Amino acid sequence: MKKNRKVSILLLCTMFLLLAGTVPAAAGEQVTISGTVNAAYQIITDDQQAYDVAESEKGDEVVEMIGRKVKVSGTVEEQDGAKVIFVTFYEVVEE
Repeated sequence: MKKNRKVSILLLCTMFLLLAGTVPAAAGEQVTISGTVNAAYQIITDDQQAYDVAESEKGDEVVEMIGRKVKVSGTVEEQDGAKVIFVTFYEVVEE
């Protein structure tokens, strides 16, 4: 009986650790991108990848910079087939 209990606890702990490792990946991937802000509230990178800018205090500041090149850090998620960046930091890139 004690052996079964130890095995059950070990399995439970293993499952918990495996699930805990997958949560950050599901929440989004932290990235830094550079690109030009367009009028559609997107950042278009040099390799033509489009990132929709999520609504937030920082995101709202970024989308006001239409036509300017920015460097943005944040969390990226897939939403309806589009990449959406939740901006945590940005800076204007002077060319």
